[in-house]
Amino acid sequence: MDARRIIEFAAIGTLLTLAATAGASPSPTQPERSGLRSVALSGPRGAETAVSGLTFADGSQITLPSLLPLFTLLVDGRLTTGSALPVGLAFTVAPEEGFRPGAKLKVVFRNDAKSKITLENLVPLGQGADRTYITAGLPNEPPHELSRTQLFRPGLRPIGVVLPDNAWHLGSATVDVGGGMSLTAIARRVKTDKAERTRWATTLAPGGSVEYALYVEAHDGGWRRGLEIMFRERFLYDLEKFDDALFRRPDLAWVRRAYLMVLQFAWDRTYYDREAGRYVFDRTLTAWDKLLGPIDIFTIWPTWPRLGLDARNQWDMYRDLPGGLAELRRQVDLTHSLGKKYFISYNPWDESTRHEDHIAGMEAMLRTLDADGVVLDTRGESSREFQAAADRVKPGIIMYSEGMAVPRDMPGIVSGRVHDALYMPPPLNLNKYMKPDFAIFRVLQLAEGPLHREAAVALFNGYGSEINTMRPGRPDWIEEDLRYLGRTTKLLRENSTAFLDPGWEPLAPAREDGLWANRWRDGEKTVFTVYGLRPEGFKGPLIEVDVPEGAHLVSLWNHEEIEPVARDGKRYAPVDVAAFAAAALGTRREGNVDCVAVLRELLRVESDGELVTFDAPGAPAGSRIAVSAGNPSYAETPASFGTERRTIALHEHFGFREEKFVVQLFDPRGEILDERVVRLPLAYPRLMTHVERTAPARTAPRGMVEIPAGTFVFKTAGNPDDANPIIPYPATTTPRRIEMRRFFMDRAPVTNAAFAEFLAATGYAPGDRSNFLKHWVDGKPPARQSDHPVVWVSLEDARAYARWAGKRLPTEPEWQYAAQGTDGRPFPWGKAMEPGRCNNRLNRTTPVAAFPRGASPFGVLDLVGNVWQLMDDVYDNGVYRYGIIRGGSFYAPEKSVWYVKSGPLAVDRVQIHLLVAAGLDRAATVGFRCVKDAE
Repeated sequence: MDARRIIEFAAIGTLLTLAATAGASPSPTQPERSGLRSVALSGPRGAETAVSGLTFADGSQITLPSLLPLFTLLVDGRLTTGSALPVGLAFTVAPEEGFRPGAKLKVVFRNDAKSKITLENLVPLGQGADRTYITAGLPNEPPHELSRTQLFRPGLRPIGVVLPDNAWHLGSATVDVGGGMSLTAIARRVKTDKAERTRWATTLAPGGSVEYALYVEAHDGGWRRGLEIMFRERFLYDLEKFDDALFRRPDLAWVRRAYLMVLQFAWDRTYYDREAGRYVFDRTLTAWDKLLGPIDIFTIWPTWPRLGLDARNQWDMYRDLPGGLAELRRQVDLTHSLGKKYFISYNPWDESTRHEDHIAGMEAMLRTLDADGVVLDTRGESSREFQAAADRVKPGIIMYSEGMAVPRDMPGIVSGRVHDALYMPPPLNLNKYMKPDFAIFRVLQLAEGPLHREAAVALFNGYGSEINTMRPGRPDWIEEDLRYLGRTTKLLRENSTAFLDPGWEPLAPAREDGLWANRWRDGEKTVFTVYGLRPEGFKGPLIEVDVPEGAHLVSLWNHEEIEPVARDGKRYAPVDVAAFAAAALGTRREGNVDCVAVLRELLRVESDGELVTFDAPGAPAGSRIAVSAGNPSYAETPASFGTERRTIALHEHFGFREEKFVVQLFDPRGEILDERVVRLPLAYPRLMTHVERTAPARTAPRGMVEIPAGTFVFKTAGNPDDANPIIPYPATTTPRRIEMRRFFMDRAPVTNAAFAEFLAATGYAPGDRSNFLKHWVDGKPPARQSDHPVVWVSLEDARAYARWAGKRLPTEPEWQYAAQGTDGRPFPWGKAMEPGRCNNRLNRTTPVAAFPRGASPFGVLDLVGNVWQLMDDVYDNGVYRYGIIRGGSFYAPEKSVWYVKSGPLAVDRVQIHLLVAAGLDRAATVGFRCVKDAE
């Protein structure tokens, strides 16, 4: 017959606001209550199988709507509960009186049968489709034999989780019990008798037993709060209190912002070249910088597997390296000069070689080399003696364990590894969740398989990587995967403070399954790391997000500005997780990432074609702005600037890189504060020329007219007659208001006579004389054409003349302003083409003063119809370079639409002049005129 007994619970540390009955809402004026007084269990006395109710410290009670199983487990592979155990398997339940915080139950299973019984996957409160729980869900076979545990959530596919090394068997569950309250429980295996104990299972021999401790806590909120209590506040009950003295030390904090370590054998040929008899360490230290960025830590390992060949101990191995300790000290000094750290390695098992006190030897080696840390071989923990020895040498020396420290050992060490024995670690690392400021590095053996998945998972969890080169073999894919690792590492470094967020949230609410997001905060910045296992990839709204006023969304992985998407009354951040081959599932090439951030709008960026103007007036002092062509990477150094307002021409910094430019704002630590993206159309013509002002004139020189200062709306028609405009014209068709300075312009184009005077005065002779002044006879202008415009000259020829005359060629706005005035007229004289105003397809040049009625409002002559006129502006689209000519010419072929359109053209009409070489550039229809700057 079932009986009910009351098991007293100790008071819990969290404040609860609970209804007196399940499902009721708390009153706004109801005082908060703290602590559970008891829990009601149902079942045979001493072997209760279910939870039926709770009693709180204030006497209020909750009766659960239905009984909760005390646990579920697998018995010989079959899922069962305490009320349906097979014959021969017995258990007892007993509370630990006075335990706090929370409640602790001792559950002991005993095999009373005559054959072995295997138990595994004990989940307190039971696993089920309606709750979140943790247990082993992957098969006990490669590559999961060391990483089987998964977190299950209702309606979603499970995600693998990494647990501490002493808690691989852990089971956990969170159950909603109504009134906004949940119960969370964890199960820890304590001890066994007459049993075979493996990581996941316990096989009981007849008469054998296994004891579990079940820890239970009640709390507001759901499974995330339960996870926080059990992992971050209770440390899985490994510790009564976490002594964080080491974690508060400023000198040890640097390792938390280190994300890349290289560990190398002393006999690696990229460390020491035996054939050449010299070290190549200096080159190796920076060999991967363009792929990975600078490594943070270099570790030398000169001991195992050579140690024990003779009586020399581990410290002797350092002393006997070529060049001895003096050479190693030189390496350390070089490493420090490059802003990197240098670690040594320690083998605690070295007890049979020449005796030398381990701690004294370690201290002496650290002091002699001025090293910065010690890799503790085979250990998952450090000791007070090790750290004290390091502290006697200098501040900031790090102890680095071979494995992850379990919770009870974490207070004694600040860094450790995700060991390479885990070939495919699960995506979510709950060690990082438990102690976010514990510095973790995932070990990557270059010879053990691709690094892609491991780099992605490291970013997802916000920790670094240790490139371990011990195993021989350097596959062909290394460069590709190192480049990917460099990309993830760059994001880790640039958001380091966020990835140390003590309250980071795993598995933030998302709209899609098979994609997971972790939320990290750094003040007003929020970062989401996204990991996806959909081979087809995903692009669309995913993460529930709050974007406050004055902030915006950016994909830091894809370097795109993005907009939140409204769905079902909520706003979601869209992500773009790339596809991968379906065959990669289950391998270290599976998965891809995105990284989305909510950033304050600190950067002000404007673009006018390739001219980009930016500043960041609200940025912290010492911040900098970096501009990259394409997605930023370690392969290319960005252009770097202060935060004051400036305008740059992109081609001057990046040549002819096209389409995408990323503007980033970094704080003095190198962490990203804001990011904007500027785009150029493909084949965008970049203005290559700058106006070099002439010596100013007060009044108009001979042959020139004054063009007064004024406001001019510069707008061109481009070339509407181009039948197939495959070469983009400059983007000048959009009106732009320009404040024009006063200047002077030649009243007419430069004539043959004026050019002859230039030649006589200077002896100018172009390097390429092809077609130079082709129409002249015996080096002289043609008869009766001295006052005709000079033609058959190149841009270089025209510039040479202008320099001699103390002038320069006009820019497009200057030429058009001088032609139009301020009223935007299409022709110099007015609104329409009129006879007698210019050379109108006469098929020959005419004197430059032949049409005085064609003057512009400022008195400039011969602007259209006689010869095309060269502008100073030269553009380059990365493939072609061209100049600009204006005004049309006497020659106007009309038998095909493919010819250059000519004759007298409106002054806002543009024609490109493709530049190849002077001989081809010179033409019978192209001349020029000059301008001069005014005081």
